Amino acid sequence: MKKVLFCIAFFVAYTIQGITGFAGNIFAMPIGTALLGLNSSVAILNAMGCFACGLLAFMNLKSVDWRELGIIIAGMIPFMLLGIWLDTLIEVPMLLRIFGITIVIVGVYNLVKHEERTLPKPVLWLALALAGLIQGMFVSGGAFLVIYAIQRVPDKQRFRATLSMVWAILNLLYMVISYHAGYYTSDVLWVVLACIPISVAATVLGNRLQKALSQERFLKVTYVLLVVIGAVLLIR
Repeated sequence: MKKVLFCIAFFVAYTIQGITGFAGNIFAMPIGTALLGLNSSVAILNAMGCFACGLLAFMNLKSVDWRELGIIIAGMIPFMLLGIWLDTLIEVPMLLRIFGITIVIVGVYNLVKHEERTLPKPVLWLALALAGLIQGMFVSGGAFLVIYAIQRVPDKQRFRATLSMVWAILNLLYMVISYHAGYYTSDVLWVVLACIPISVAATVLGNRLQKALSQERFLKVTYVLLVVIGAVLLIR
């Protein structure tokens, strides 16, 4: 039953990922941790992030901003590796509280701002570093990467395609690390196999919905949900 519930949550989360180009793992990670445990959730979401985001990037390959892709990857990888290392030092309850605080801050920030502001370069580089750090700790760095990418890649289609390629590459790297850490048990692999057709359906659905939905309104709903999920993590 826990695996079935995870698959349902995964479908919803990755439909959101298909619409926005981010936030899939942010929604799936807290539920996955509660149902399957932190290490199993990290392994599953690494594999599915690589697969689903790779699929979305391939479907929109012509829209990828290759220059920004290189900058983002180079900026995030060192901090992602730092986040993976910190994962081994900090206990799970504390990790989940850090995660909850992080996504509440991001959700509230995006809800209260009234317009996109041009941020100075140091702030953008800080956002990129935090994206890598949170990606390494929780496989969920999208919220901070958006702060950087929305200014550097403002076009909606290029934004989605470029961020999808980022997650495909970074999750592939993390998959290799998780494999060597022994996270890919037989139970985890069965969930990964079950999630493959689910991720295809969610990605295709999200890709179609984004053409019909207002990006601005949908993002508002996304940020409200982030605040709710973060609050739940803090009070559990």
